Amino acid sequence: MTEKLATRAEVPDELKWNLKDLYPSDEAFEQAAAAFKEKLKSFGKHEGHVTDSASNLYETFKELTLLINDALRLEVYGQSRNDSDTTNPDGTRLFAEAQSTLITLESSVSFMDSEVSQLSDSRFAAFMCEEPGLKNFQRDIEVNYLRSRGHILPAEQEKILAQTGDMFANGENVFSVLTDADMTLGEIKTNTGKKVELSWATKSIYSESSDRYLRKQADENIRQAYKKLQHTLAATLTAHMKGTVINNRLHHFETAREGELFRNEIPESVYETLVSAVHDHLEGEHQYLRLRKDCLGLKPMYEYDNQVPLAGNPKIKFTYSDSKKIVLEALAVLGDDYLDGLKKEFNEGWIDAAENVGKRAGGYQVDVYGVHPYILLNWSDNYEGLTTLAHESGHAMQSYFSDKNQPSQYTHYLIFTAEIASTTNENLLLSFMLDKYADNKDMKIYLLQKSIHNFIDSVNKQTLYAEFEHDCYQTIESGHPLIAEELSKDYASLRAQYSGPAESATSSEDIHWAWVPHFYYNYYVYQYATSMAISTILADRIYRKVPGALEQYKAFLKAGSSQAPIDLIKQVGVDVTSGQYLDDAFAVLDKRIAELKELLGK
Repeated sequence: MTEKLATRAEVPDELKWNLKDLYPSDEAFEQAAAAFKEKLKSFGKHEGHVTDSASNLYETFKELTLLINDALRLEVYGQSRNDSDTTNPDGTRLFAEAQSTLITLESSVSFMDSEVSQLSDSRFAAFMCEEPGLKNFQRDIEVNYLRSRGHILPAEQEKILAQTGDMFANGENVFSVLTDADMTLGEIKTNTGKKVELSWATKSIYSESSDRYLRKQADENIRQAYKKLQHTLAATLTAHMKGTVINNRLHHFETAREGELFRNEIPESVYETLVSAVHDHLEGEHQYLRLRKDCLGLKPMYEYDNQVPLAGNPKIKFTYSDSKKIVLEALAVLGDDYLDGLKKEFNEGWIDAAENVGKRAGGYQVDVYGVHPYILLNWSDNYEGLTTLAHESGHAMQSYFSDKNQPSQYTHYLIFTAEIASTTNENLLLSFMLDKYADNKDMKIYLLQKSIHNFIDSVNKQTLYAEFEHDCYQTIESGHPLIAEELSKDYASLRAQYSGPAESATSSEDIHWAWVPHFYYNYYVYQYATSMAISTILADRIYRKVPGALEQYKAFLKAGSSQAPIDLIKQVGVDVTSGQYLDDAFAVLDKRIAELKELLGK
């Protein structure tokens, strides 16, 4: 008999998030959505009058902020109902309604872009003196409106674009439905003869198996599943990227990258510095893979061999219950107030932990101001499950502290800073575990191996993704569609450059690109790499209790988006406009590789 995934109904309530904190029922959600639409109609009274006076400007932004909070609450409920079981038509319907509500919001308030952007600096300064309440919206107005004057269209054109927003978002939706609801990864047979339905969570466990045939089966199943749909997925990605390119061109950006980074206040030089610095340090990854090949005695060695423990599997299991306790211990260094937030997260229905049929793959955190963060996991009883819990808890605690210390318009921090909080937790967990198992050689080897793999996965591989994504956008910008076979060849070529000669390719094509959801997030992936590099430095300082390091970090967590990302990071002692922070982070990687080699006697 094949071991099957649980259905949503079979998952215990204690492993599900509590959506009643948002709305007590689907009917209450529907009522709130209807009430929201009436509020939007009322908001229309501001059109043509936003900048008539300082008080008008203040009242408009105050009302807009409340509308955005309501809309995001609706969105999170709809998204959570959908993502917990993408095969459930009720969840799909509610998510569609929530997305439609957001599109309606964007269309209904789009007149603000042109009206506020036309406000002169001198008149805005006068308004600031007249209306003290505008101080709460100063950064929002300056960054999102006045700074963007050259990239905002006339009101009617902005309204039309806002009304077509669901078309631009449709590529991501199709990808999610196709890969989470309609696609199956097949079955594999374990070494005991048992058939198991493959999922991404079980695949992460099989990746560490000493049974090479099992690892190969799991890898081939996934590649075959995506290859069957490669042309559809290439067309879906083409549609999404075309929408992004069109949207940026219409807003007078020369390239999609320029527009997407501009909105996040990140110079393109930060992106280019990352790619250049990672290329300069690829020898670390090459050295590590040579070490793996030597220790495992594999000729050839493939990508699916990259997570096999080098000193035998220590057979340690991290259950969900035990992992929560470990995370609390590991992050105690961040203080009692941080632990208080974690205990709320673990005990008050913030997390949807168990994997089930139709559940969205992966993990994420999303915050609802005035309620609390929500976390989606697909739990597996291994170190990856433990680190994912620590990672998403980092996001949740940044939201928790931002919500407590900032007005709602400055709580939604940008991704460039968000991934610092999550990966700082990962690095602190690693340091804690290395100390905990200091006398266990095999476990230290296992942990060092996992940390090196995680660094390479977060910095090197995400930079590879960033290069691949940029190549895709340049193809679209040159007027050509994305062709599946060409994408697979391009990805395989980049993979060979990053991994070096120790790892062999199974083919001249690599379908890996097809299962990366972050390619639908518009120049998102590079921020995983910058964040891991930054957090490697910060976590080291915090764990060693460098004077001032914890206080600086706590201030960072509380700041939300109240300052530009680069400025926030400078205040914790890291300058991302220079490549030095990357050199410092790779020095830590080199140290870990050297320590691992010593333990292995190599």
